[in-house]
Amino acid sequence: MILFKKNIIICALVSLAFMAHADVFTLWPKGKSTGQGLDTFLKSTPLINEAVRINGIKAELKLSLVRMSLDEILRLLKKKFPTAKFASGGDSILVKQKLKNGWHKRLLLIYFGELAPVLQISITLPPKLPRPSRWPQTLEMTSDGIPLRYIYFPKRGTWYGSFKTSLEPSQALREVRDSLTAQGWNPVTGESSPSYSGRGEIFLRKKPFSIMLINFSESGVATVLSRRMK
Repeated sequence: MILFKKNIIICALVSLAFMAHADVFTLWPKGKSTGQGLDTFLKSTPLINEAVRINGIKAELKLSLVRMSLDEILRLLKKKFPTAKFASGGDSILVKQKLKNGWHKRLLLIYFGELAPVLQISITLPPKLPRPSRWPQTLEMTSDGIPLRYIYFPKRGTWYGSFKTSLEPSQALREVRDSLTAQGWNPVTGESSPSYSGRGEIFLRKKPFSIMLINFSESGVATVLSRRMK
């Protein structure tokens, strides 16, 4: 059962990668990054590099996949970038590095399972980012959720967000499951089942055909991604 659940998560990541590269008819790029910047040091496989809006501010975001464990990633990044700020817990790592022009680069790495690659999200932001004035209706959030940030991909109509919750991961997951199923969403992996203390789930909805991925960390930070497939 666990293997089946991990495979479902991998399939979801692969489907998102396919959508990101549909315009060039390729799933996995042949080359890898070789630079020494914060977002290229891990030699990740790039997926997306495009203009986005984060909390309403224009920025550039990069998505890629890293085939290493979070422990190994954290060790390598701390050794290479000792002046950067690190926050880790549960299934994610957040890295913040100040640049010479006063802006800063953020790197978020999310672990979805032992058989899936780590998702790396990189973005460069101005010195002060405004807090979100609203939470997108397309993204689910717990009743006590405090919005941290959201990112909108205009080219593909995809939303990504993170919020803070005081609920324990499995409790928070059950709450959003109840809310989403009432809205016509169906859980795919079973991780959100009351009999399973899961942290993340993949939801699908037929009309309109959409996918939503949500994950809760032990630190109380939740990440959620939503896309309309048609």
